[in-house]
Amino acid sequence: MTAAALMGQVRTAVHSHATAGAPPDQVLARTDRDLADLAASRFVSCLYAHLDLTCHQVTLASAGHPPPLLRHSDHRARTLDIEPGPPLGLGLGTPSYPLTTLALPEGSLVALYTDGLVEIPGTDISQTTDDLVRHLGASSDLPLHQLIDRLLDHTRPTGRYTDDIALLLLRPRRV
Repeated sequence: MTAAALMGQVRTAVHSHATAGAPPDQVLARTDRDLADLAASRFVSCLYAHLDLTCHQVTLASAGHPPPLLRHSDHRARTLDIEPGPPLGLGLGTPSYPLTTLALPEGSLVALYTDGLVEIPGTDISQTTDDLVRHLGASSDLPLHQLIDRLLDHTRPTGRYTDDIALLLLRPRRV
């Protein structure tokens, strides 16, 4: 219950700073300050992505969150190399959240996900993430809702999990 309430506060803070026009690194830094003011005694990871569909690029900042995945039109997939800042709410003063800007070529696909998708007790998270990358690359150009089902079924074939899971796939197209 406490974690859900905290996530609601994080969502409100991120939305507030984003709609005020702050860039991703500042959205995370300001949200971190908001959590410090709340003395939440918990921390959260967060990935903030600003999509520029006109320029076909994404600017990302991470607060200790698993890195997104990128699949190219030729189905090569990889984990994006994003330097994360610390999770939100640690009370570290003025943490830095480095920005990463990436081109989104025609036919590419970006996968954003929570750690619940790749954290399996007793298994190295880099191993499960690498497996997800391989599966994403090997997947055909299914409609996004079917691809999400396929990725979830692959990582959790029994349908059992120990943490919540969120998965968002983005396939920008030129208009």
